[in-house]
Amino acid sequence: MKSVSIHTDGACSGNPGPGGWAAIIVYGKKELELCGFEPDTTNNRMELTAAIKALEALREPCRINLYSDSTYLVSAFNEGWIYNWSAHGWKRGKEDVKNPDLFKRLLELSAVHNITWIHVKGHADNEYNNRCDALAVNCYKEHLAETGADRDRPYTGVLEETIESRETYFRGRVFDVEKRQVSLPDGYKSEREIVLHPGGAAIVALDADNNVFLVRQYRSAAMQPMLEIPAGRLEKGEDPKAAAIRELREETGLTAEPDKVELLTEVYATPGYCSEKLSIYFTKCDSAAGKPHRDAGELLRCEKLLFTEAWSMAVTGRLKDSKTVVGLCLAKERLDTNR
Repeated sequence: MKSVSIHTDGACSGNPGPGGWAAIIVYGKKELELCGFEPDTTNNRMELTAAIKALEALREPCRINLYSDSTYLVSAFNEGWIYNWSAHGWKRGKEDVKNPDLFKRLLELSAVHNITWIHVKGHADNEYNNRCDALAVNCYKEHLAETGADRDRPYTGVLEETIESRETYFRGRVFDVEKRQVSLPDGYKSEREIVLHPGGAAIVALDADNNVFLVRQYRSAAMQPMLEIPAGRLEKGEDPKAAAIRELREETGLTAEPDKVELLTEVYATPGYCSEKLSIYFTKCDSAAGKPHRDAGELLRCEKLLFTEAWSMAVTGRLKDSKTVVGLCLAKERLDTNR
């Protein structure tokens, strides 16, 4: 009887989800690699399938050391679970055994061969286990890249990206634009175009009579004048609260005391392609305004409205600036809570 070593592993994206299995059969100095793909499976099914496919590949009964990092597979034989399940109609107490089709096939194959089931630590220093893992993962990733078979189902895996390379192809006064090549956890590679922005600060400022101070200016991107809460871009290294106070003073002439300025929220307005994080603050201040100090090319005017009127404009769609809508709505909630 020939002596053979078999190393197996399974992998799954999502669990359940698309998966792959792999096995390496070692006989003397010869090695045979096997791998396969299933579009909708589990990690455990791939672990069992890897062992089945390797055993089915043998043309004659063999003495086998089978190495797997799956406790589920190895313990089924070493602890005798599989024999008890078989004797009790593939039941585990009152519950059905999961994956009975695969365990039945493994039981059939184990009767043909003399198998020693050996557990190894996964993702460690076992060369063959690491090779099997890479084969299984690459198998399902290559299949998905070719067919897109996973894109008609919800993605349940890790939500992250690895930046492989980046190139800045525009540098401007307000922002830069960067092109990124990224690797995704499902094996795909993609390209991202990102607007790099230093961040901004905005402030909802009310006086003692609950008037709110807004500024009206022409917005070239929207091609229309817009009514907004005071806001602006952060200077390099600038604290967002300090920036909000500065913008309020420059655009309206109002002075806010730092200890009376509180953070309402931090939001990303367009996180799909822009890194700008906007900090929105609330304050009550003296309505005796000083003189505004506009930047060159900044044509705007301050307008004072009853807060209730401005809030009504926000919730009925008459204000089109997102930070202003968010700021006024959160300020309304704060005022109602503290009433």
